[in-house]
Amino acid sequence: MQEERLRILSMVEEGQISAGEAATLLAALAAPVEAEGPPPVTVNEPDAESHWRRFWIYPFLAGGGLLIAGVFFLSLLAAVGAAPGWLLCGWTPLILGLLLAILAWWSRSATWLHLRIREESRLKMAFSFPLPLTLAAWALRVAEPFVPQLRDTGVDDLIIALRHSSAEGQPLVVDVEDDESGEHVQIYIG
Repeated sequence: MQEERLRILSMVEEGQISAGEAATLLAALAAPVEAEGPPPVTVNEPDAESHWRRFWIYPFLAGGGLLIAGVFFLSLLAAVGAAPGWLLCGWTPLILGLLLAILAWWSRSATWLHLRIREESRLKMAFSFPLPLTLAAWALRVAEPFVPQLRDTGVDDLIIALRHSSAEGQPLVVDVEDDESGEHVQIYIG
């Protein structure tokens, strides 16, 4: 096999065949060898988008935990025969957990803002929350006649365009690193 490769290369050197023909011949030589070996292993590394897309699960789990805690507390109060005023203590986490779980379920398809600030490889600030872009654009259009600075800015159109681009699977990613201070800022909207 090695001899055949060397012969093809010497034919290119002598000008008997072109480089394109040599590449074709070398690929034909390598094809049976690759077919005999084990199939290549491909590793799909998670990208930033898939990481952020799964972020809704954390508030959903927190809401589920509050919901379970509220149910447990209510059942405990009912078993003990507590006064009706104590039932309020059980209904509060139950309702908050239900609302949090519903909002988290809604936010799985919403546009999220994620901000991470690192300083010298140490996390300085991090927060994430869903952005109600349609509601924000509507509020700006309503406020536009009353706030003269908003007229002719087009901020509401920018928000709608950002919403459409994130709906099409093209998020806005800003990644800035300052070499002097070692500060690294990441903004992901999508």
